Amino acid sequence: MNVAQLIVNIAITGSLYLLMATGLTLVYRILKFANFAHAEFITFGAYVAYVLNSLGLNIYYSAIFAFIATGLLGIVCDILVFRQLRARGSSFFAMMIASIGLGLIIRHVIQEIFGAKLLAYNISAKSYEFLGARITETQIAIILISVAFIILFHIMLTRTTLGKAMRATSDNPELAMASGINIEKIILITWFIGAGIAGVAGVFRAADTRLLPTLGWEVLLPVFAVVILGGIGSFYGAVAAAYILSFAENVGVLFLAKFGLHTGYRYAISFMILILVLLIRPQGIANVKIKGERE
Repeated sequence: MNVAQLIVNIAITGSLYLLMATGLTLVYRILKFANFAHAEFITFGAYVAYVLNSLGLNIYYSAIFAFIATGLLGIVCDILVFRQLRARGSSFFAMMIASIGLGLIIRHVIQEIFGAKLLAYNISAKSYEFLGARITETQIAIILISVAFIILFHIMLTRTTLGKAMRATSDNPELAMASGINIEKIILITWFIGAGIAGVAGVFRAADTRLLPTLGWEVLLPVFAVVILGGIGSFYGAVAAAYILSFAENVGVLFLAKFGLHTGYRYAISFMILILVLLIRPQGIANVKIKGERE
């Protein structure tokens, strides 16, 4: 076992899980429902970047445009579907079912346009070796973007008016509205940021593996496992859970390989962790509160 390579793999997988899970956590924190269409936001961002990359734009600029395009898709989905359901007082279950249907529509539109074949970005295959571990330029970018995102998101939540408004909306929407906060504006911003981050995660997931219409759906289970393990709605819990789950999966892959089992079973580890957390500690591992936030 190459310990250095294991650490690198844990950092890469954990960074991707964090980027994917944050948008899901953010939407749940504000709107209190599990958005299954999040998987297709991941896929949509990856395909936006693919189109731009095919036109000659490098992967990093493509990711910026993917963030904007996917964020706008999130806003459109809220205006056309979820806002209408909120106005009718729809339940958590109805919103969740609507998100599944919406996700299927997005996925099949993507598949109709691009087909079901595997695609790949036009990016540099340059790689580096350190202490026996091999890492590509794209994988380094994944880790650095994730670290930068953690710092920026923490600053936004704790130091900005927007972050305080989002926390107030999450805690008590009625009181936030009475305090002069535009709830609908905060919800749209939440969709834009949450979906946009998912789109960027999709870009780098596809760049690190391959691109196909089920890209987001394939990782939805471990993403939900991260959200539940970290404590639903907790950004800081999601940060810890992303790397804990990544550690469990990558160590699990070593044991699967040792016993001659297919490494595709790694996602069964996510499922097992999900069940254990629901049985033992359904509130998650963290429940870490931001300064000034109510219990």
